[in-house]
Amino acid sequence: LGVHFMLRMVGVFEAVLPVCDEFLISEGYSSDGTFEVVKNIAKLNKKVKVFRHEWPSIRRYSAIAEVTNLIRAKCSGNYIFSIQANEIVHEAAIEHIRSLPEICPQVNTFSFPFIHLARDRQFYEDYRLRFSKNLKNIVAVCDAWTLGPSEDFTKSETRRCLTHPKRLKQYINKGIEWTYALQAESPLSRAIYLSKPIYRYWALFPKDYLEKCQKHVEMFGLEQLSRVIETLKDEVHKPEVFWQKAASIRRDELGFYYPDTLGTVKFEDHPKLIQGLLSDSKLTSYYVRDEALESVKDL
Repeated sequence: LGVHFMLRMVGVFEAVLPVCDEFLISEGYSSDGTFEVVKNIAKLNKKVKVFRHEWPSIRRYSAIAEVTNLIRAKCSGNYIFSIQANEIVHEAAIEHIRSLPEICPQVNTFSFPFIHLARDRQFYEDYRLRFSKNLKNIVAVCDAWTLGPSEDFTKSETRRCLTHPKRLKQYINKGIEWTYALQAESPLSRAIYLSKPIYRYWALFPKDYLEKCQKHVEMFGLEQLSRVIETLKDEVHKPEVFWQKAASIRRDELGFYYPDTLGTVKFEDHPKLIQGLLSDSKLTSYYVRDEALESVKDL
């Protein structure tokens, strides 16, 4: 299995390496020491292979998919699990994910449940198409949150439709993407229930949350996030207030309104490696844990 990865937390290695036979990293010529860290990890574990890619200079969401597809093209395994650096696979789901090719050998793509968190506050949930056979006609699309057919595949299928009217009718009714990649009821694609979802953390610490918002303003022109920064910047030293407001803003944007009993993920339900970060009340930012680096050797 190959994995697309952009580093934010070294602990992601602990979560995903057990699923993989190879672990491919796309590193974007960072200047914050990330490249040195991932090169060190590659020395510790032969599964890990590091590649560097310049990000497109034009501000657009598709830039993420473009870089993702560069690294997907280098994957040598029969299946690819594409995951980003703020997404953590719960240890309880590892065996199930790794067994999917044996469980459903006829299926080309698999969707997994994701929950989206501002620290421990849930603000959204969905299924994301991230696990697939290593086929040239399957690529990352949009901002790489999902998979779809390649442009060449779409064009070739369109040409075939000119001489196969029944196929054309099928595509008109469902669409090429839905027929080949996106529908859970398709025999080629399945939405899979996992005992624990994939946990997607927007950030674990207030300053990192604001930094991510600012990066999205700069990279994608999302000026609405400038207002989010203004709303939250004075609450950085009041974590409870900060995360309550941050989650509330995202819920309003996305139309999800969780009752108090469902809106916060319990400490014991988080992946173990995240529990270590959440339990330290003095911690204010991510850091490279020596024990995490040591554990990478045997994964």
